[in-house]
Amino acid sequence: MAANIHGLMVYSFEKPMWHNITEPSLEPMTAEEILMKRFGGGFAIDLREIKVLLNGEITSGKGFAIVRTKTPYDDEERIFGYCSTRFHPLQPVEIARSFDTNVIEPAETMAFLGDGEEMFISWKMPVCEIAKNDTVEFYGIIRCGFDTLKGARLLTSVFRPVCANTITLAQGWANKNTDGKGKGNVWKGKASSLNLLRDLGFWMSHVQSNAIKEVNLTSGFFQMLAKTPIKNDAQAKGLLAKAYPAKADNSAFVPPQLRQIESDKVADFNESNAEIRDGIFNLFAGAGTQITPDFWGMLNSTSEYFCHVQPSKRPIAESVMFGGRQKKIMEMVDVLKTSAK
Repeated sequence: MAANIHGLMVYSFEKPMWHNITEPSLEPMTAEEILMKRFGGGFAIDLREIKVLLNGEITSGKGFAIVRTKTPYDDEERIFGYCSTRFHPLQPVEIARSFDTNVIEPAETMAFLGDGEEMFISWKMPVCEIAKNDTVEFYGIIRCGFDTLKGARLLTSVFRPVCANTITLAQGWANKNTDGKGKGNVWKGKASSLNLLRDLGFWMSHVQSNAIKEVNLTSGFFQMLAKTPIKNDAQAKGLLAKAYPAKADNSAFVPPQLRQIESDKVADFNESNAEIRDGIFNLFAGAGTQITPDFWGMLNSTSEYFCHVQPSKRPIAESVMFGGRQKKIMEMVDVLKTSAK
């Protein structure tokens, strides 16, 4: 399943989710309330000593298995990996309580992914007005893994996570927009730290207390786009050509037996990008929804195209969350960011 939700362990406040796995809550809830009342209490993470059969006897090894206990949606325990004594896993209930204590806001969304090896909680940050009657919502997000690789992260994003693909979308935006001043990726820590839960709490409190400042840092970019006009069709098409360029056919430089294959690949790529350029330009030129004649309008036309117009074998609401469409939107963001300077 594209959503990759563990059972029914996904929560959204008020807004329906594209995958419709559960209905949104109409009442605000704390993260611990969600865990206990909506997710059946969740599960625990245990470290269990590895035993080895040696010379006919069972003896202790030098490591531990990271075990997820049974959940309301899985009667089997699962191993998430192996670790040494340096690994100190967080517990889902500890993360939820730390969120409630330090953010002091209801959770906007919350979910466990896969077999439960990762969880995220988001909260709504201040809304900012980009232009008259045109606003963007911002979210603070914590994502924590229960294996030896993921650790804990804190980020801000304009994307609201409700599944595996939307948390990837939010993370991609954060990666592109990190400035070291509270925007994008804010903090990450590893489970080898005895102070991981403490530090996560400190950073959540810090981000929330500076929410207005952090939102202003991000909104400044969007406001800059709204103040940068696109004066004519040629300029609009030039931006599109930079974001979604045509490739040169260099098939003459590959072995003769592969030239037609390589040439066909380039032709297919160029046809696809031409369709993208034409589709976005059509929206920007008047067919889009409340599109303004500026860089902000070009970004909205791009988003509208990939979210609502470009054909998809899957429902567009689902497929827009995948890496390909995310990458295409970010390609336009990069061009606008560079061109507006």
